[in-house]
Amino acid sequence: MVMNRVVKTTIKISVFAVVLLVLIVAGGIGYIWYTGQNNSDEIASSDTTVKASKPTTVIAPVKTAENAKVGASIQELTSPVLPGDNSSITVKTNPDAKCTISVIYDKTPSTDSGLLPKVADEYGIASWTWTVEKSAPLGKWPVKVTCAKGKMSGVVIGDLKLVKQLE
Repeated sequence: MVMNRVVKTTIKISVFAVVLLVLIVAGGIGYIWYTGQNNSDEIASSDTTVKASKPTTVIAPVKTAENAKVGASIQELTSPVLPGDNSSITVKTNPDAKCTISVIYDKTPSTDSGLLPKVADEYGIASWTWTVEKSAPLGKWPVKVTCAKGKMSGVVIGDLKLVKQLE
C-alpha cells in the first residue's frame, strides 16, 4: 500500500513535470513568434529585400529674367581673423552674375590671388577664400562684393575684423 502510494506520487510528479515542460516550451515558442511580429519592420529592413523609398526632392536652380534686378547678400563671412590667416566670404546673388571683390586694409587694397572675379553658379552663389596679409593692420575693414548681370548690379559690404588673438 505504501509502495503503491509512492508509485502514484512519482507518476503524478512525472506527469506534472512533463506538462510543465510542454507549457514552458510552448510559451517560449509563442514569445519568439510574438516578438517577431512586433519587430517585423526591423527584420524586414535587415533583410536583403529592397523596398521602394520615397523620391528625394531635388532643388532646381531658379531661372531669372535677363533684365532682373541684381541683388547681393552675404551668406557667410569668416571674421574675426588674425593677420596671416585665411578668410572667406560666400555671397548670394543672381545666377550667372559676374562678381568682383575688394578687401581694403587702411586704404591699401589686398592683392591676394584668391580675390579674382567670379561668376555666380546656377544657384546664384559665389565664394572667395584669401589669405589676409601679415602686414594688415588690426581693425575692421570693408569686404566689398559687386555683382552685375546685363545693365543691373548689386553691391554688398561686409566687415572683416582683424584681431591680435582670437577669443
